[in-house]
Amino acid sequence: MEIWAAIDLSGKEAFFSIGEFPERRILSSSSFAMKGRDSSSLLPKIEDLLQKESISIEDVSRWTAGTGPGNYTGLRIVSALISGMAFGRKDVSCRGIPSALAVLQQIAPGDGEDALVIYPYEKNSVFSFCGMFKNGRFSVNSDFTGVFPDGDFMRKFQGMKKAFMEKDADRISGDILRSSVGISVFPVQNLVFADPERWDGNSVKDLIYIRPAVNVAPMQIRTEL
Repeated sequence: MEIWAAIDLSGKEAFFSIGEFPERRILSSSSFAMKGRDSSSLLPKIEDLLQKESISIEDVSRWTAGTGPGNYTGLRIVSALISGMAFGRKDVSCRGIPSALAVLQQIAPGDGEDALVIYPYEKNSVFSFCGMFKNGRFSVNSDFTGVFPDGDFMRKFQGMKKAFMEKDADRISGDILRSSVGISVFPVQNLVFADPERWDGNSVKDLIYIRPAVNVAPMQIRTEL
């Protein structure tokens, strides 16, 4: 038996989940606020959550980082933390998986069916993430991932399954909301065992920024660390 874990900080809260593999049994899932993006508080909090399950950091052999779409600072904090914990350890692997794929699993698209997660962007526009699961593997459809004006989005993606986080509802147009499924709590547990054969080694790559830092090109899937 192995202990696998996932961390996501693509939004204002940090989400953490751990489980047992190959049983694929989730042991616990938690969320907590990250005040001012204080990165120094993240690892102690995770250690506390692990301790409640009588697990130590050293017991975790597989780490997954949610890679967005999300904000620059949160994604970098988690990718650096997880890459650091795996660095130089042959018995530990880590990877990045788009946070949006955890949301897509909640609306259960059919095998090989593209579906969308919608994020607020600027006025009268949204950021769309498009992905699918096929035979247990995930892929991203880059043609349908990016920023779209509200009207173009409604015309282009009629009939496709769509989801949004309910915390974002007041910044997404009503027409788009009515054709989409709202998710109340980010399902971090879906990241833990997603695509279990896909591992990157000892670094987290391909962060997807919606709100990048100055001098970082927006809306690109970028390789980090």
